[in-house]
Amino acid sequence: MLRLIGFIAVLSLTLFADTLGFLEQKFNSINFEKGKWTRTEKAVCWVYAAKETNALVEIMRFGTSNLVPFRARKQGLTVTVCGSTAAFDEGFEAMPKP
Repeated sequence: MLRLIGFIAVLSLTLFADTLGFLEQKFNSINFEKGKWTRTEKAVCWVYAAKETNALVEIMRFGTSNLVPFRARKQGLTVTVCGSTAAFDEGFEAMPKP
């Protein structure tokens, strides 16, 4: 039994070792600031790249009713969207709601 639990633990660590990005968010709504993002297709995902510093993207996470804004601290940072998961490059900053 102990061997089985150990095997499952190692297997689960191996399966989830390769993440999409620095920070991943499950969402039911995502909004990119108009005119400040490019979009390209990569396999079954979309990759959005900030055209300028401080470009905003807002995420509404599952189970919540408010949008959480994230700001790209530099040009070229990307958000990879696959299904209902958004993976952010390192360099995004969560902003407080006004």
